[in-house]
Amino acid sequence: MSKRLFEFFNKDQFLSQHWQKKPCFIPGAFRDWPNFLSADELAGLSLEDEIESRLIEHNPSRNAWSITHGPFEDKDFSKLAESSWTLLVQSVDTWVPELHRLIEQFDFIPRWRFDDVMVSFASDNGGVGPHFDNYDVFLVQGEGTRRWRVGEKGDICKQQEIIGGLSHLADFDPIIDVIMQPGDMLYVPPETAHWGQSIGDSIGYSVGYRTIQTQQLLALVTEHLSQSSRPSDFFKDVYRNNSDHKNKLDDQLTSWAQEELRLLADNPAFLTDIIGKQLSLSKLGHSSTSNCKTIQTLNNESVIQIKSDVGINWCNKGELIRLNVEGESFEFDKDLLTAVEKLALYHPVPAKLFKKSTKVVDFPEGLANLIGRGYVNTVNQ
Repeated sequence: MSKRLFEFFNKDQFLSQHWQKKPCFIPGAFRDWPNFLSADELAGLSLEDEIESRLIEHNPSRNAWSITHGPFEDKDFSKLAESSWTLLVQSVDTWVPELHRLIEQFDFIPRWRFDDVMVSFASDNGGVGPHFDNYDVFLVQGEGTRRWRVGEKGDICKQQEIIGGLSHLADFDPIIDVIMQPGDMLYVPPETAHWGQSIGDSIGYSVGYRTIQTQQLLALVTEHLSQSSRPSDFFKDVYRNNSDHKNKLDDQLTSWAQEELRLLADNPAFLTDIIGKQLSLSKLGHSSTSNCKTIQTLNNESVIQIKSDVGINWCNKGELIRLNVEGESFEFDKDLLTAVEKLALYHPVPAKLFKKSTKVVDFPEGLANLIGRGYVNTVNQ
């Protein structure tokens, strides 16, 4: 794979014209496309209990669809028809570390938006049918070819559930209709109809980006308050002086609820804290193995790097920098901003950038805790 996306790709132009706005086709995005894994290796992953996988089959003559969830057995694949089926495996980046080379290509999107890399193998005419998603996705063609049709963002009707876990659109008018070759890429924003069909056998990579939802935000607030040591405030109706209530809800109750929610909304530090921690959680967690066990193993020549399977983001907290890693927070002085930024971008960082003095080994407590939790590796330059 080329070290970067193709030379003429304008990241800022893409973000301003396409990101979350409209789909686009980028032919030859990856000029030297590597085969990260074969069809047999992908099928092997779907045999594992801890790996999420699905098998979607279509009978064209009856227009009948079926979906089966893994883990599978070898005999399941021997029973399949020669065409019109696809195997999808989620979070393959967790099990195939080489895929982080692909994820790194999308560094123009904050990593806290990243969800996972799904890999699919499809037989001839295989696919999941016409549908839309509620997240952003980059579809990268691996082996073989696929025909993709994509509609306008928002130009969708309600999806109809075909069977449990599989919903389709009745129809849509494509504005993109292409046959993707290895290394081609297609960006599809949320709420955008799309439909891929394999031409012969093929492998595709879906790099997905999540967002936080209102429902999830409210759940985070509730969880935090339930764990808080601060006593909860109760609604008080000391104003009551009339026995003729007719069991009607008081306007004062709604006003109290509005005020309580407003107090939370007017506390950006609180919201940033709970959102930052949540968005630092990687989808399936991280491996605990690290080649850097304690802060004492570092010296002026050491170079450190956040492990590629670890979720991370950062924000300002008053005069400090808060680094959120896998749902935990680590604080650093603001004069260490350059070092923290590099670390949060998964870049190799000279350990001496974290030192306040070049004369003594006085690495900050935040770094010691990061290392102690197994989130950091030392790397060879």
